[in-house]
Amino acid sequence: MVPIPCGDTAPVPPPAYQRALAKHSAGLHLHALTVVRTLHLLALCRLAVRVAQRGCPPLLAKGPGGAPQIYSDASLLLIALVRTLWRLSLQDLHDWLVGWPALALACGLPLDAQGRPRVPSPATMSKRAARLGAPAYEVLFVQTVRQALRTRLIGGRDLILDSAPITAWRLADPDAQVGHAPAHHPTAWLRGFRLHTLICRGPGLPIAFRLAPANRHDAPFAKPLLALAVRLYGLRIRVVRRDAAYWGPTLIAWIHTTLHAAAVIPWNPQRTKHRACLPPTWTRAELGKRTSIERFFGRVLLFFRLQRPPLVGWTALTQQVALTYTASILVGLAAQDAGRPDLIRSPKRVLAHAWEGLGAG
Repeated sequence: MVPIPCGDTAPVPPPAYQRALAKHSAGLHLHALTVVRTLHLLALCRLAVRVAQRGCPPLLAKGPGGAPQIYSDASLLLIALVRTLWRLSLQDLHDWLVGWPALALACGLPLDAQGRPRVPSPATMSKRAARLGAPAYEVLFVQTVRQALRTRLIGGRDLILDSAPITAWRLADPDAQVGHAPAHHPTAWLRGFRLHTLICRGPGLPIAFRLAPANRHDAPFAKPLLALAVRLYGLRIRVVRRDAAYWGPTLIAWIHTTLHAAAVIPWNPQRTKHRACLPPTWTRAELGKRTSIERFFGRVLLFFRLQRPPLVGWTALTQQVALTYTASILVGLAAQDAGRPDLIRSPKRVLAHAWEGLGAG
């Protein structure tokens, strides 16, 4: 038989690729200017700075001399938030703002004599962040959680409490301590911190957190975190799912009598030799309902590079944790505002990290 000649045709992807495209819908890929304007982040940062300044004592009066303050605390707080969302270094963020004046103006930066935005240097960003301290960043996280509660992105009924280790960037960090490492860690001990987190099980987003040295036990942090969430947001908690490290009769009684919630501790039956000590709220089906916080830790520790951040000191690390948790909630708010609730836990598909075919305006 004589073969039929065929002309050159466009390449055809394999069926597996076509099935993957049909299974996963297209992402939003929102650029920074859209996120800042749509979610009104500058107004949110200004509110956080005002609330933080009311709750903290003012700084000492500046003496005579020195350069005047050009950049506001709210603008620098917003710049740090944009840097966290797009995982940029200080120098890359500076160059990005210089090359994108519209984004610099949206962040509230002032104009120079030629009418161009004045962008702070990387050294100025670092020094002003250290001067601002942790309260403004924590208040920004609290205000973002309240916004998510108002839009019903977070319900606050079914909560999960767990902790994750953060390795210290330097062994000489004065605030870090040596503690037990998790089972998957290559060594039995690590020097760093423990990040205790309270999340809402439905959307898988954080509500409260507490940073502690790695040598502290988990149990004493459960009650303060739950009490803080109730006091700040007025939650009506129904279920509190905790790790076995947070077990205690006094804490369980406080959850039942004060919060009027059910305390669920999903013990792993394969690791429990003496089954008689299991709490009465244990069921085998509850073991798989805590995977939401495991996936959350996977996002913030790996995608936002919080597993071993290049920071030293409790204040700097608390600032970064607050920014990272705020960024995770903002991703959910942006997806909800765009009518894509399936992307509230997908920062790669919500934010424009791939810029092919996207305009800057």
